[in-house]
Amino acid sequence: MRLGNVQRVTTDGTMELSVTVTSEDGASADRLWYRFPERFADRVTDALDPFVIAALFASIRRGEDLHAAGPVTATLLDNLEEFQAAWAQWRPGRYTPIRVTADQELPDREGPDDRSAIQTFSGGVDSAFTTVRHVRRTAGRSALNLTGAVMVHGFDIPLTDTEAYESLQRRSTPLLATVGVELIPVATNFRELWHSDLADWEDAFGTGMVSVLTLFSGWYRHGLIASSEPYGSLLLPWGSNPMSDWMLSGGRLRVHHDAAGVDRSDKVAGLSVAWPEGADNLRVCWQGEHKDRNCGRCEKCIRTILNFRVAGRPLPKAFGQDVTDEQIRSLRGLSEAHINPLRQILATAREKGVKDDWTVALEEAVRANEDELARGVSYAGGFPQLATGPAAA
Repeated sequence: MRLGNVQRVTTDGTMELSVTVTSEDGASADRLWYRFPERFADRVTDALDPFVIAALFASIRRGEDLHAAGPVTATLLDNLEEFQAAWAQWRPGRYTPIRVTADQELPDREGPDDRSAIQTFSGGVDSAFTTVRHVRRTAGRSALNLTGAVMVHGFDIPLTDTEAYESLQRRSTPLLATVGVELIPVATNFRELWHSDLADWEDAFGTGMVSVLTLFSGWYRHGLIASSEPYGSLLLPWGSNPMSDWMLSGGRLRVHHDAAGVDRSDKVAGLSVAWPEGADNLRVCWQGEHKDRNCGRCEKCIRTILNFRVAGRPLPKAFGQDVTDEQIRSLRGLSEAHINPLRQILATAREKGVKDDWTVALEEAVRANEDELARGVSYAGGFPQLATGPAAA
């Protein structure tokens, strides 16, 4: 595969950066693009690092070498060799290591490190906790000067759903501003172009997030990816994890997998105390009809509600209604990635001596899904099934 030169087009205050990606035999070509407000143009890198990161999984899935017709930092090229080695071990039947080259190799950025940082922000528990632990300086020596956040249109919110994305952006911009973080809205066809299949997406979404962060490495030196699993319950392979995320660092942006030392129930407890506005505006749902709010019936919504419950914290305003025991029991079609966080909630409940009807219901749901997974039972579309019935009043 070959990445062409970056094309920059500005229309009505929106800047689009794109490259043409040509297949090894030249028989096909794709166009990968990113769009964002023109006022952020001075923060964009002059290197092709973000496009190389974005194209990597498509290349190793096809087994085609990747060449960039422009400058790429040498540090990124070094790190991508290790990144590929990890994924080739994790999924040997799916990915083949390739050579990644560039017309020009750039040195690392010079000068003192001001610890300026940008994060990905979805409005969920993990990203909101990362926000507050850095702006409140509770992250210890790892605390960074977090002042920017990218919210991506085209990942969990499809490009066709502009209404939901704009609604979420309108809510998140002033919310982040209250803690001194500026939201940068970015749209990209990364997922739609190469990773529309769920299995491909679950491997590649981390490279998608880092590619967007790296886009703005002309300004920021550090990029934060919020952890989705704690160290004690890691699930591998998974598209974002503490073992391989750092391998996506280049010479202009160091990537950090953030807060894997904190489990999700402790995150919601900390968030509800340190940033209650963040808790009240959580958006964790990706399966509901309205992507800018929480449906209260999908696995992610139910899991988060139970996180607050087991943490002993009141349900935030982000969830209009609580969940019933029957809804917990009705969860089906869960993959290992969805069962694992539910096991963590059960473990926390046991540690705290919590034994209630809802924990029994959760144990039954976990056992039922483990059994179906072992027997190879699948559901239409391969997605978790929504809980039956409306949420409880």
